[in-house]
Amino acid sequence: MAENAKPLLPISLGTSLLVEITGLKLRIKSVMVGMEYGRYIIVRISEQDLIGNFRSDAVIDSPMVIRYMHNGVIYGFKTGVLNVVSNPAKLFFVKYPESVEEFVVRSRSRYECVLPASTMFGNDIVDIIIVDISREGCQAMIKVAEPKRDALYGLIQVNKKIEIRVQFPGSEGKHDLTGTIRNVGKEPDKIMLGVLFEGFAPATKEMLDKFIALMTEAGKTVN
Repeated sequence: MAENAKPLLPISLGTSLLVEITGLKLRIKSVMVGMEYGRYIIVRISEQDLIGNFRSDAVIDSPMVIRYMHNGVIYGFKTGVLNVVSNPAKLFFVKYPESVEEFVVRSRSRYECVLPASTMFGNDIVDIIIVDISREGCQAMIKVAEPKRDALYGLIQVNKKIEIRVQFPGSEGKHDLTGTIRNVGKEPDKIMLGVLFEGFAPATKEMLDKFIALMTEAGKTVN
């Protein structure tokens, strides 16, 4: 990379972002809707996130950290506001980052799988598919198209508790995997969730260990 050159962002239009306004200790969901390399990124604020006076000095002057998921990897960078636009949508023009950090969200190997499960969002039971799992957490997929996708996405909050009910192969009953939502991403026909587990009942831990042992024997470890 040439001296003073800016990093190339691994990102695409429509990528879901988690914007942390550090001075206000506030996290809001948004979408990347435009970019000029080396100069700025355009961020559209979700209608479900109410941040008070959008154009206030407290919002504009506060440093920001933006995180997002791309191809299963979490990226993040520090930035600040260049300008805000209220109409026809709430937009932040933020500084193009000097550097981008890749976040490691799991310290152990995870195992690819296709494990049907369910959880609750709002008052509805939602079918999900666990697509990879470890003893520490999992990544789950919700197959849903517009307009239901956007409505469901608005109900999902980072750092909120989640309970996933799953039936492991060879198990007669269902087991609850409890944890915290660590990241969320939105694609045209699906929503992806990253979940950090927070402990299990002994019977659930036994079944999870057996399932992971089965995956280990099948040789389906992914980096």
